[in-house]
Amino acid sequence: MHPRERRSTRRRFLLSAAGAFAAVPGAKASLRAGMPLARRAGVPLGPGGIPLARRDHPVTLPIYHGNEPIASGRSPEKGPLEVFTWSAYINPKVVKEFEQHYNVKVTVTSFENEEEALSKLTTGAVRFDVWFATVEYLGKVVAGKLIQPLNHRYLPNLQANVWPSLASPYYDVGSRYTVPYVVYTTGIAWRRDKVKAPTTFANPYDIFWQTPRSSGKVAVIDDLREALGMALLRRRVVDVNTESPALVNRAGADLSQLTRLVNVKVNQTDYQDIPSGATWITQAYSGDMATSAAYMPKGVPVDVVGFWRPQQGGMIGNDIITVLRTAKRPVLAHHFLNFLLDRKHALENFSFLGYVPPQKSLDPQSLIAQGYVPKSLASTIVREEEFRHDRTLLPLTIAGEVLWQNAWSKFKAGG
Repeated sequence: MHPRERRSTRRRFLLSAAGAFAAVPGAKASLRAGMPLARRAGVPLGPGGIPLARRDHPVTLPIYHGNEPIASGRSPEKGPLEVFTWSAYINPKVVKEFEQHYNVKVTVTSFENEEEALSKLTTGAVRFDVWFATVEYLGKVVAGKLIQPLNHRYLPNLQANVWPSLASPYYDVGSRYTVPYVVYTTGIAWRRDKVKAPTTFANPYDIFWQTPRSSGKVAVIDDLREALGMALLRRRVVDVNTESPALVNRAGADLSQLTRLVNVKVNQTDYQDIPSGATWITQAYSGDMATSAAYMPKGVPVDVVGFWRPQQGGMIGNDIITVLRTAKRPVLAHHFLNFLLDRKHALENFSFLGYVPPQKSLDPQSLIAQGYVPKSLASTIVREEEFRHDRTLLPLTIAGEVLWQNAWSKFKAGG
């Protein structure tokens, strides 16, 4: 299974139904306080009174007494460094290079989705130094003091190499707790030899609803926020984090219509189904299509695969890396984060994953010229200006989670 699909089940549970976050220290008190229902100046509040991050409402995350950044000037500890990440989500070559550079051992432990990861972390049964996470859970784990603030003196590559918009992102102003890992978009992949391009439709998203003779060959990602979000964008609803029952329920009804029209598939295998021809039209992650050449049947050229996403206003996101509060080797962990933000190592990770690292020096044209991405799939490369303007799926209130989950469940049940 491709690494991105390893994490696409992350939204399948409701925090209001005693999900993994309930085990985070301090979380139960936040839930009892009705935290997602409160508002500060019109902004929904999350755990511990932390506002839910939005692009037009940047959030500076609090630093709590007893959970301050580590001191400067310390030497890295001896290994092993314990890393906790999604399966196959870091290039083994990069890990080996870090081991050789610091003369330490790195142990990489994988998880399938974030609920599983949080469950393991909050029970205290396992302890890691570095945790790869998502923006979706950031406010919760900060309020629960599961991760520690960063000391930027150990992270010179953050300011030197990373896009300014992610060196101090709206969800963590000043990068108090996180550094960015990779950026991705969600769009439409299609087989050029089987169906017309999305751009031949007045509304490109209509390719799902208006392509004849494609029954059984159409798919959406098995992720309620991604699939419903796509249905919202089709209706030109720009707020993909809306909690309007009318809008969300209509998006669910539109997906249900796909079941009747084309017997739509709901899966996590876009990276192999489009190359193999198992599907002709699918919602897809950019990084999956960037590496689709590796999954093409013998003799089938990669240029039969197309990937479209809006020039502006599509779906975009990024993953993050953190240092856990209970890390036994916090200095070495900071050095690991800085190592991944080095241009050379970021490029090595890109060659393995297909997901773009937000590096200032990576030029999209050079990535194509050097063969990292086929020219026909240049649209999978994310640029900083696109990240600043596109739509991102962000945390919802508990009421919003319930609303979206109900619409998704009705669609999946065939309703």
